Amino acid sequence: MTRTTICLLAAAATLAVAGCSGGSHSPTSPPTARSATPPAHAAAPIVAGGSPNGGRACGAGHFRLESLPTASRQAHRLLARMTLKQEVVLMRGAGLNGGTAGTSGSTEPIPALKVPALTQNDGPAGVGDADTGVTQLPAPIALAATFDPAAARCYGKVIGSEARAKGIEMTYGPTVNLVRVPQWGRAYESLGEDPHLSGTLAAAEVGGMQGAGEMAQVKHFAVYNQETYRNTPADDVIVAQRTLQEIYLKLWREIVAAQPASVMCAYSTINGQPACQDAALLHGFLDQQLGFTGFVGSDYNSTHSTVAAANAGLDQEQPTPVYFGKALLAAVSSGRVARSVVDQAAMRVLTEMYRFRLFTDAPPARPHAEVETAADVGVARTIAEQGTVLLKNSAGALPLAATGSIAVIGPAATGATATSGAGSTAVISPGTVTPLRGLQSAAPPGVAVSYTQGLPTSAQLRPIPAGAMRPAYPPAGTSGRFAASVTPPATGTYLFGFTATTIDEPVTLAINGVPLLTNPGGTTASVYSAAIQLQAGQRYKLTSSGPSNFLEWATPAMIGPQIAAAAAAAAHAHTAVVVVADSEESEGGDRANLTLPSAQDQLIDAVAAANPRTVVVVEAGGAVTMPWLSKVDAVVDQWYSGETDGTSLAAVVFGSVNPSGHLPVTFPASSAEIPIATARQFPGIAGKVRYTEGLNVGYRWWIDTGHRPLFPFGFGLSYTTFHYGHPVARLATQGGRPLVTVRETVKNTGTRSGADVAQVYLGMPKAVGEPARQLEAYRRVSLPAGGSATVLFRLQGLQLAAYLSGHWEISGGGYRVYVGDSSARAQLSAPVTVRLSRSYLLL
Repeated sequence: MTRTTICLLAAAATLAVAGCSGGSHSPTSPPTARSATPPAHAAAPIVAGGSPNGGRACGAGHFRLESLPTASRQAHRLLARMTLKQEVVLMRGAGLNGGTAGTSGSTEPIPALKVPALTQNDGPAGVGDADTGVTQLPAPIALAATFDPAAARCYGKVIGSEARAKGIEMTYGPTVNLVRVPQWGRAYESLGEDPHLSGTLAAAEVGGMQGAGEMAQVKHFAVYNQETYRNTPADDVIVAQRTLQEIYLKLWREIVAAQPASVMCAYSTINGQPACQDAALLHGFLDQQLGFTGFVGSDYNSTHSTVAAANAGLDQEQPTPVYFGKALLAAVSSGRVARSVVDQAAMRVLTEMYRFRLFTDAPPARPHAEVETAADVGVARTIAEQGTVLLKNSAGALPLAATGSIAVIGPAATGATATSGAGSTAVISPGTVTPLRGLQSAAPPGVAVSYTQGLPTSAQLRPIPAGAMRPAYPPAGTSGRFAASVTPPATGTYLFGFTATTIDEPVTLAINGVPLLTNPGGTTASVYSAAIQLQAGQRYKLTSSGPSNFLEWATPAMIGPQIAAAAAAAAHAHTAVVVVADSEESEGGDRANLTLPSAQDQLIDAVAAANPRTVVVVEAGGAVTMPWLSKVDAVVDQWYSGETDGTSLAAVVFGSVNPSGHLPVTFPASSAEIPIATARQFPGIAGKVRYTEGLNVGYRWWIDTGHRPLFPFGFGLSYTTFHYGHPVARLATQGGRPLVTVRETVKNTGTRSGADVAQVYLGMPKAVGEPARQLEAYRRVSLPAGGSATVLFRLQGLQLAAYLSGHWEISGGGYRVYVGDSSARAQLSAPVTVRLSRSYLLL
């Protein structure tokens, strides 16, 4: 693909809104090549209109980056003075937790040349790696639910400003891999299942981070969509080039247009080639197609070679120099790696260090500093509120009435609150407002708020007695496989819970061969639990695989009375609010299913039977099944909402904030009916993970197969109502290429102000073989009661194209344009057709 095509793509997302605040939402053209000398016409970061309240995080302050041409000249001058050994220092990590600011990663300084270390840390959801005194932001999936690049820019600014205040110079984030598998353990740190949504939000977040003076290392490049078998040859993705280009690589075009300092290559293997040594992706796609000028760093321990990785375009190995230390020097000495390859890698790293002025304005190391500000907390709260999705609201159950009593129920309402996922994205909260505390604080005068736990906590689980399980679980835990027979003393619901002893080495617990739960060991202290119905006196085979040090249970005699107490509390209250959580999403392991942990489904059933005015609040990082949905009045999805959890929840359920979030992922009705349902597709068989669904990722599969999800992609309710008129689509040309303009009027037909997300879906000519419709543009629109706005979208370039026979082509024929506020046909306008008389080849 040539530069002409890239420029067409960069202009494709342009849109404007008449009658709304804010500017355009359009990526600009990227540089032409990732080389030692960047072009003079380097692109500016994406700028999006509107913003949450933000003070320092979203105010006028902006770090002045050095221009790429100037940074390149400075890097050239320094490179001319460097020895080979000094250049290799820039290409290798200093060891895990070896950074001068207490960071997880770093390079070593070169004192003789006054080259500083480049400190690096995790940060997709805030400053991570056990740093304290920082803001625990809502999870990135909650940010995605805002459908708001302005919010993403503010999100990035909070991360960038706090990381820099700690002395961290490069942050690993955002995470942009698509949610192909609903059970993916890292779904919570992603930006959803759609390439356009993920790409535009990530680009805006990069702009925010780097505008605060913090390098962004966007991860993970590429096609990293599961934790099972990760960083092993068994995670060999077999994917067609068309799928690769249109789904998994397309979002990187938006991201590279924002000029991130770095890209992190992934743990995945793609069509037989490990990502960190895939020349077709690193040199071919990033360099030649996108013109990426930054450097490529490896995910931790994802480098698997010296010669192949260096020659493919990997510039830096982290965290420890296994392949890019002495082995790289030897490879250059033997001629297997040309000196020019090392020169180029060092040049790319140095250019970004000069671009971010690390030689003159490096932030001081302050690992123990308290860097959170009130403005940062304000951004966290606003994004948590904007990302909250109202999934059901029967008979006006919400907002809660200003009179009556409220029974708050569930361990997740207080001590077991889930505000962050586990793994490298986990952020330590400086002080969480629990749902119970938030509801109690915000309750109007005269509204009594009570609390009932309703279920045993993990601390209340007990060892399985010898009479019920043989052999007994070893007191010191197990290092591998454990098998036993379990004979329940009574019929009913049991909870099994256990922990893993090793980070990122998953342990699976199964009953009669059916996986019950998987603990990825994201944090070694976490107890994972699941419920199962067992019959008294029947023998069950229990097996676990992997290192674990804890296996306990709760019997019906322990569970039943607590659920009964919750039902009684609900029966005596005007409204019951059940807070449930899936706190078990983590890097290192995928979920065994989409069921809520513990016996939370049974708890909701009992409460709803006692009081039909039941509101369920879900705290989770991705889709969960809801077998009780028809029995409750309202469902609010908060995701992992960060430290302001209870404050944000109370604002939504009491009505001071009108919910406006929309789903960035599809919610399946069951764990069985999902797009990736065969073992060949996930987790793979015989070392191959086959992406046989092709282009039908996420909502595309649901639409094309006619299956009905629990909730569709893009869905979200409000306390007001919106009306979409009849979209007007017109065909024009720009620069000799087709341009489709779409105009739609959105009206707030309710009685209070609110925000909706106008979404444009495009269907291509049937002969092209694309999914029935795909998201190509969107806009968050805020309107007063009775107000309206006309939204104008411009679709062109790759938004109208498909990857056919090795190139991008806009095919002649009829294009169907839909506008509405979800991907479901019921929420979309009747399609408007525009016809192209001929095809256009984008070279």
